[in-house]
Amino acid sequence: MQKINCNFIGDFKLGDNINYNFSCLRVLYSSQDSMRMNNEDSSLFCKPITLIIVSIIEALLYDLFSRITNNTREGVRNIAEQVLNDVRSKTIDQLETYIAAARKHDLLGATGTDLYIKLDELRKVRNRVHIQNVKKQLEQDEVDVYTFARQHDAEKILELVLKHASNNFQRPKHTCGYVGDFSLPWNQHIN
Repeated sequence: MQKINCNFIGDFKLGDNINYNFSCLRVLYSSQDSMRMNNEDSSLFCKPITLIIVSIIEALLYDLFSRITNNTREGVRNIAEQVLNDVRSKTIDQLETYIAAARKHDLLGATGTDLYIKLDELRKVRNRVHIQNVKKQLEQDEVDVYTFARQHDAEKILELVLKHASNNFQRPKHTCGYVGDFSLPWNQHIN
């Protein structure tokens, strides 16, 4: 299990809630592993695991954009003033707009990769929590939406977002230490 320094979190209660969701994930992964070892259908855990992972990604992006918008005195390390001003001039309040703004300004350091495309796909996967699928997004059968492949993609993307934020968007030292580090319940994907 790897730990990621949460030195970048602006909203401490949000950080606590993210840690709570990581605790939920640990239980789900343990159950998924037990079912796999008993040759049972462990893919049934892909849906709740993936939904929680994407919810954590959304919370992290929310926190970043909230820091950009509200922490005008502190600022956000490694984000140009022009980008800060552009983001502050817009209403960015949904996962879709978080992804679009992050892509526009490459806030996740992903130029030349498919990260933002994968994030948008995961947004659609998350929206499939609505079983009726009114928007007709992705595969019709949920068993084909919530797969091990998508679960692993979600893990990798969350890990990338966490590591990028921890390495690039640290807050001043006097604001750190109020939230426990994030413990990922899967084997490391990214060094």
